[in-house]
Amino acid sequence: MSERAIAPSERVLVPSGQSYRRLVKSTPVLFGALGALLVVRNGVVGVMAASVAALALAAVAQFLHRERIVVSPTHIRAVRPIGWPRKRARSDISTVVSVRVAAPSGSQAHRNLLLLDGRERLIARLKTPHWTPDDMRQLVRWLGVSPHELERTVTAKQLGRRFPRAVPLAERYPFAANAAVGLFMAAGIVGAAMLLSA
Repeated sequence: MSERAIAPSERVLVPSGQSYRRLVKSTPVLFGALGALLVVRNGVVGVMAASVAALALAAVAQFLHRERIVVSPTHIRAVRPIGWPRKRARSDISTVVSVRVAAPSGSQAHRNLLLLDGRERLIARLKTPHWTPDDMRQLVRWLGVSPHELERTVTAKQLGRRFPRAVPLAERYPFAANAAVGLFMAAGIVGAAMLLSA
């Protein structure tokens, strides 16, 4: 479990899962290898591409390191790698759900902790292995709430039917979302190859 204090009245929880730490450590290595390859193979164009990769690395590192949950006496703020932070009054927390959600492959299930308001909109969500069960227990202790434990494992689609405002469509329909991402990446690679060969 990893936590930081930024003010006497605030507590900050940051992800302590092993997958998170591996991603933070491996990102510079991957971008460094990509940059070196581009410089060796493409000269000046490679230097420009490596510069873009370095900027992307800085952005990724910033995104990863800014993720945290900040708990004050009156508010909770969820800062995500991408998107605007969610800041809500602690009194808005109406439902806390702890549930295991099956992975799309069906090979494993991940523990989820959902903090919802009175209209079942998402305030914050922690998932393993990014966040650990200890992280979740710490947050529950700080907030002084008792999570409702769902005994059986559910799919993201089932969880989305129960809490439609808390589970994004991309998670409920992962195959369609992955296909869209794959097409986008393929278009990007083709575009980059055309620029480098010009």
